Amino acid sequence: MRQLKLTVFSLSALALHCAPAHAQGCPAGTYPMSGNGVFTCLPDPNYNQQQQSPQSATPTPVRAWESHWGAIATDEPHGVVGSSSGVRSAEKAERKAIEDCKSKGGSNCKLQLSYSNGCGALLVGDKTFNLNWGGSEKEAIQKAMTVCTASDTGCHVYFTSCSQAARLSGIS
Repeated sequence: MRQLKLTVFSLSALALHCAPAHAQGCPAGTYPMSGNGVFTCLPDPNYNQQQQSPQSATPTPVRAWESHWGAIATDEPHGVVGSSSGVRSAEKAERKAIEDCKSKGGSNCKLQLSYSNGCGALLVGDKTFNLNWGGSEKEAIQKAMTVCTASDTGCHVYFTSCSQAARLSGIS
């Protein structure tokens, strides 16, 4: 949890770097990913690169995406984890994660992480725990593991959750 403050600061600095991409939208063949104030464009695995040719004068169709949020809350003393995913707003995702934590017996549930269009990972070490997020489950785990092993031993994945962007229906 102490490590999260440094991560949030680093992510805030990255958000300033990524702001122009957000203002212009994502290019064809990518989809938006954001969380904790950071926005980036990730490759769309369903996008067919061969449909476009550099000489083509035909405009590329606009693909509209809807961000989905997820969150993780914990009651640290009791080892209870609550989560949410696939929610359309950060506030709702955060509230649902706290409610989920309480429904599992947590009495002092606190929001630990919210993210959109990606995944969150909770790792536990011998002395502490930490959370991180990324565009995929693997990336979230790698980021959290890097932070955990820098100051702790026995680090292992305790919980992961993903909430990816969804293509809006009826729009190509």
